[in-house]
Amino acid sequence: MSDLTPTDKLLAGIRAQQAGDLRQAEAIYSEILADFPEHADALHLLGTVAQVRGDSELAAALIAEAIEQHPEVALYHHNLGVVYESLGQLEEALSCYQQSLKLNPHAAGSAFQAGKILVNLRRSEEAIALLNPLLENSDEQTGIPLAQVHLNLAIACRDQGEHAVALDHLEKAMALDPQLEQARWFYHLYLPAVYRSEEELNSFRARFIEHLDCLIEETPLETEEQRRRALWASGLGTNHYLQYQGYNDLDLQKKYAQFVQRIVNACYPDWRYLPCQSQPGDPLRVGFASASMRACSYSRLSLGWVKYLNANWADGQANSERKFQVFAYHLDPRTDFMTDRYRQYADVFRHIPSSLEDAAQQILQDQLDILVYLEIGLSPLILQLASLRLAPIQCSTWAHPVTSGLSTIDYFLSSDLMEPENAQEHYSETLIRLPHLGTCFEKPVLPQQKRYREDFGLREDAVVYLTCQYLGKYLPQYDYLFAAIAQRVPNAQFVFLALPNAAIARQFQQRLTRAFSLYGLNAEDHCLVLPGLDHQDYLDLNRCADLMLDSYGWSGGITTLEAVAVGLPVITCPGKLTRGRHTHAILKRMGLDSLIASDLRCYEDLAVKLGSDPEFRHHMTEEVRQRRDLLFEDRECVAALAHFFLTLTKKPDAGRD
Repeated sequence: MSDLTPTDKLLAGIRAQQAGDLRQAEAIYSEILADFPEHADALHLLGTVAQVRGDSELAAALIAEAIEQHPEVALYHHNLGVVYESLGQLEEALSCYQQSLKLNPHAAGSAFQAGKILVNLRRSEEAIALLNPLLENSDEQTGIPLAQVHLNLAIACRDQGEHAVALDHLEKAMALDPQLEQARWFYHLYLPAVYRSEEELNSFRARFIEHLDCLIEETPLETEEQRRRALWASGLGTNHYLQYQGYNDLDLQKKYAQFVQRIVNACYPDWRYLPCQSQPGDPLRVGFASASMRACSYSRLSLGWVKYLNANWADGQANSERKFQVFAYHLDPRTDFMTDRYRQYADVFRHIPSSLEDAAQQILQDQLDILVYLEIGLSPLILQLASLRLAPIQCSTWAHPVTSGLSTIDYFLSSDLMEPENAQEHYSETLIRLPHLGTCFEKPVLPQQKRYREDFGLREDAVVYLTCQYLGKYLPQYDYLFAAIAQRVPNAQFVFLALPNAAIARQFQQRLTRAFSLYGLNAEDHCLVLPGLDHQDYLDLNRCADLMLDSYGWSGGITTLEAVAVGLPVITCPGKLTRGRHTHAILKRMGLDSLIASDLRCYEDLAVKLGSDPEFRHHMTEEVRQRRDLLFEDRECVAALAHFFLTLTKKPDAGRD
């Protein structure tokens, strides 16, 4: 081939690559580069060969070198985006696709890939702006799968609170591609994050109940292909938005979870633990599995169990004998300093980024006696794993305070102070009431304050009520409470955070406008919605407030613990379910019953009293500061957990199946 021109050689390499002969293509591109080391097309194409072969790092280096030679070629930037996307570097990939579009505004492939990443990054307004124009072209013209465009637009529109538009996109996606499982599952399980009204909430709840039955009926598991597709679809999301509606979801949870369980067991009928032949005196092998062993709320609730379980205070005193061997399984690609802390405290730490099969096989090989899933219901991978019997005893926890609904989960580890008397009626598992909060939560480290009221746009003369939960926790039927309080405390200022995003926050503000107008008030005079804050700014905002109003129906957990840590009084009205009683438990633990209202009328009165009586507010602030240490580093609950584990493993047939 030495007698061919570089262009002819390049064409020969392309033909070999298109025919699947990667070795020949690689040899040709390398031959060109031996003579012309800066040949941009050869560098680029050799990079695409490396990408197909799975060497993404080499691919990125080669294509980047091609771009250095000819930065004006849009295709180079697009393919570098493909490489970065395969490496999970979404921001870098997005930048490449955007540069490709800048160089070639008609690069539909780059627009599609960029739109998908923007959806993944929850930058939905930008995603819609990129994806909508693609619907004007057909598949034949662009090579873009329009069903996928509709699907991604549906996700983006749901994030924007445009539910009718989102459902219309899903219907079009299913019509274009009846085999698009993600669209079908999303359509049937569709739920908003935040509701415009109580009527909308009830309508979507009725729709979910009806469509869950449809999804189950329309998902056959007879063939291997049907089972594979169902497993993949069940791994795309969960039904966790259902719990924000405020109902006892036991029956629906069981129906949904056991549907997923049937799928998983149909795919892996032989995956089940084998009895471990342990010797007398061997420590119990206890595993903690989570997709959240990183810097987030859920990891902070559970770290103390992993850290202190071997302290073995079950008999009220420390014992140097190790009763447990602690395994920690982090099942998410992301890692950070909190991951390192789990790694530090566990006897055995496993990082298994995203594979159901890898995680299940590793857990089975570890031959655990007890397996604790820290947050079933949030991560689809965790729900799928929990559907299997990987250990003789399996537990869930109140980090996600809802029953798993799975027959493979034997016990629900909760807080005695959080659970109402009839709590067992809310669980498919056997409820275990650990003392106090049931969790050993580290005392937050409080950095020096940097931002003050004027920095957040708060009035200096206002009584600032901090109401900073995820907006889905505020149900529309209780919006009147803010207006009722403002009517009685004229200088009240309520501070919300725009979570999950600005579009949803605007819809929430419309709800507040309606509620305040019914009381003859202007919501803008009393309500401020701030964008999401980093942790430093969030703690500073707490320090700027006079008191915190707990959300009714789904209470604050970490939110309340951090407010109390800075000395902020929090008032609550406990709900009927555990998820509405976190703050109730926190205040009970501190002996501050005076901040707990028996009903919503008393809640309003208490908020007014604290807002209008500075002396009472100062007194309660001091009470919080004096008692807050009762909440942190509570090893008594870990001792109770250790005692429960040790007692449980002495019982025959402790697991349920």
